Amino acid sequence: MDNEKKLNVLGLIIKLVIAVPALIFGFIVMTSGVNAESKDFEKLEFMDSFAFNGVMNISLYAIAITIVLILIFFVVLLITRPVQAVKSILGIIISGILFFILYSIGTTDTLESLNVVGDITASESAINFTHAGIYTALIGLAVCSAIAIFMGFIVKLIRN
Repeated sequence: MDNEKKLNVLGLIIKLVIAVPALIFGFIVMTSGVNAESKDFEKLEFMDSFAFNGVMNISLYAIAITIVLILIFFVVLLITRPVQAVKSILGIIISGILFFILYSIGTTDTLESLNVVGDITASESAINFTHAGIYTALIGLAVCSAIAIFMGFIVKLIRN
């Protein structure tokens, strides 16, 4: 129980230090009224604002901290439970292979078929990369959801 209390306190600290300021700054940014169609000087002025810099800094720090924690947890997992670590590595390898297969296949989407307007440009490889990433994530979510839904049934079959 003591560990659970420590985790609850840690979760509360994370919420207060990262999530609450990010939400406040994010709300200010979203309600600022500045968008892609705003005048250039408004965009530049907004990019120098405290709220925009706050959102950017919190996001970058959160991403950096997350990467460090993932690496630390993976090393700990590798030391304490090597079989689970190998399964994690296998999942990453399978996801990478699926991504590169989808990237190699490509997509028939173009800027015109995606109805991109304005001065937005993207190369064919950028569209293929994005397409492969989205489909890899969707396939991963579908597989995990199916496993989660049918896990009870599978466990019952194995036990009987």
